[in-house]
Amino acid sequence: MSTLSKLVDPSILGVQSLLQQAQKDDFAFLALIILTGIFYNVYIKEKPDPYHHVWFERPQATDANAKGADTRDIGVKLEESKKDLVIFWGSQSGTAEGFANRLVRDCRSRFGLDALAADLSDYDPESISNIPETKFAIFIISTYGEGDPSDNATQFLSWLDANKTVHFPKLSYAAFGLGNKKYKFYNKVVDVVVEALDRSGAKSLMPVGKADDSNGTTEEDFTEWKQSLFALFRGTLGFQERPAQYEPTLKVIEDTSLDIIDLHVGEPIKPKSTKKSSSQSSAIHSLPVKDARKLLQTKERNCLHLEIDIHEFPELKYKTGDHLTVWPCNPSSEIQLLVNALGLQGKTDTPLLIQSIETGVKVKVPSPTTWQALLQHYLEISGPVPREIVLSLSHFAPDSASKATLTQLGENKDAYHEYCLQNHVTFGRLLAALNSGPGAWSSIPLSFILESLPLLSPRYYSISSSSIVSPKTISITVATSSELTPNQTFSIPGLTTTYLSSLTTHLSLSPPPSPQNQTQEFIHDQPPKLYTSILTSKFRLPTLPSHPIILIASGSGLAPFLGFLAERQRLASIGRNVGKSILFFGCRGSSDYIYKSELEKLVEGSGGGIEVVTAFSREGGKKYVQDRVEEREEEVCRLLGEENAYFYVCGSAAMARDVKARVEGVIGRRRGWGEEEVRGWSEGLRRGKRWQEDVWG
Repeated sequence: MSTLSKLVDPSILGVQSLLQQAQKDDFAFLALIILTGIFYNVYIKEKPDPYHHVWFERPQATDANAKGADTRDIGVKLEESKKDLVIFWGSQSGTAEGFANRLVRDCRSRFGLDALAADLSDYDPESISNIPETKFAIFIISTYGEGDPSDNATQFLSWLDANKTVHFPKLSYAAFGLGNKKYKFYNKVVDVVVEALDRSGAKSLMPVGKADDSNGTTEEDFTEWKQSLFALFRGTLGFQERPAQYEPTLKVIEDTSLDIIDLHVGEPIKPKSTKKSSSQSSAIHSLPVKDARKLLQTKERNCLHLEIDIHEFPELKYKTGDHLTVWPCNPSSEIQLLVNALGLQGKTDTPLLIQSIETGVKVKVPSPTTWQALLQHYLEISGPVPREIVLSLSHFAPDSASKATLTQLGENKDAYHEYCLQNHVTFGRLLAALNSGPGAWSSIPLSFILESLPLLSPRYYSISSSSIVSPKTISITVATSSELTPNQTFSIPGLTTTYLSSLTTHLSLSPPPSPQNQTQEFIHDQPPKLYTSILTSKFRLPTLPSHPIILIASGSGLAPFLGFLAERQRLASIGRNVGKSILFFGCRGSSDYIYKSELEKLVEGSGGGIEVVTAFSREGGKKYVQDRVEEREEEVCRLLGEENAYFYVCGSAAMARDVKARVEGVIGRRRGWGEEEVRGWSEGLRRGKRWQEDVWG
């Protein structure tokens, strides 16, 4: 026996040998598993079909006529498409885009000019320098909010700001802006664009046109500016005008081979969005409404409280202060008027294909679809008919009397406005008033209807619930009114408010309503549902709840503050350090005091942390919220100056402007500041997000 054998127990050597053999077996087994997996994936496993998704796509998802811009150089695009001019649009709600498309049609029908309607975000801003001298550009750009550009114009404005030495010496242009004088930065965006173009050496062909939506004259302002533009065409530019003639841009084709599953029958279609806008808005969902009730007992003025259930949609999340986007539908009475006038009885459910006649031009409505879906869900048929559309309708009048009336209304601004004061002038009502015979207006090309009616746009409402207190229920507050406007003999109901009001009747019916006892105007599911999406807002509570907040609201502007206060009260109840919350709320009187009991409960449960100060403008001394703020000026100044309070305003733009003037006046007087110092203080609060506004015209 060797020396090693004498030192090591033979049993130990046997164990080591077995372990070594086990390790070899493990490695061999692992290798076999790996090889088997590779063989299965390469030779046996069925490969995924790269075209599998096509089985689930609707035909409209791949529109051959909407390939999008094949180049981002607008100069190249104009040359390739042989266009005479480009009409750039920057639009948030669709109005500027609609004007651009109408101008394209008018340029062609009246002057034989081929124009291109161009989304500002579809082309590189620097390529504007490549527009030939023989062509020119028109800019139709909206301003919304506090001087903000539309989502599709944001990149263009940023580029102009970052490239202030750029040169466009060959560019000739005209510009029209859409805005609202009740806002501080009225038509700011078009002013910025024009200033940048002039600085770059571009040549302005005519004075800038500006629409003012504060008095509802946007359509008329655009019509008058367009008349000046066409006078420029006839005069300075020497274009030959010809008798106006209708030239369709769309084809409407009946296709009975399509099944219902192929069609768009009401689901909203989100417009093309930028990265910024898509990140701010959730996907559209059909959400059940679990409660809808009126908050007041008055007949002329009211507010609705709606609660939307999102329990079954875990992907949907909102934050306190966000907005809810609501897509309404048109009432059946308006639909029936148009169906009868156009002779579409029996054809409303026939499948339609809607195509652009010109390659590259986008169809604004979803296709394939039906006339029922178009008139109920996609086209704005409940709004007033613009004067220039009234004039265009005269070419299709069924008799001389109707033609004479339409011509007079279309050409005479005063006659048109007087008619509108005496009549509710929707498309269907206008046609029925002039000739109500079945199919009397069937000579109107169906493409003309699609081109003339704007898209049915969504409405936006502040969320009045707190995401902490009610994470699975979203509440909104909707103001309604049936009061007459000055010189008007009848009230025009708002489309969305009427649609949402019908929910209160629908939900109050017990047992569940049958088709026979549905409201006449709107048919709702059971339970009723709304097409909605959540829109992210910048209207936010302080990150640290210890900061005091001052809230200024009038009417339905109270909505987001109800969520703010509910959240602050909940945080205080679990022991968080929450600062003082003061709400200044203004309305006409105690009969208009919405959410009174809810606010009283919040005040009672806050332990003195929440205070509500009311301002009644038509009882008890006629006080407005700015008057109440001034009465508490010492406390307001202390909270803003010494305790870093946050200041919020929600309501009409006029109210917000008055509040701002009053607060700045108080600060200037108490601190002995001049106008410049006060402005610097106010702008500093805004930059630091300590002064926030959510206002409307």
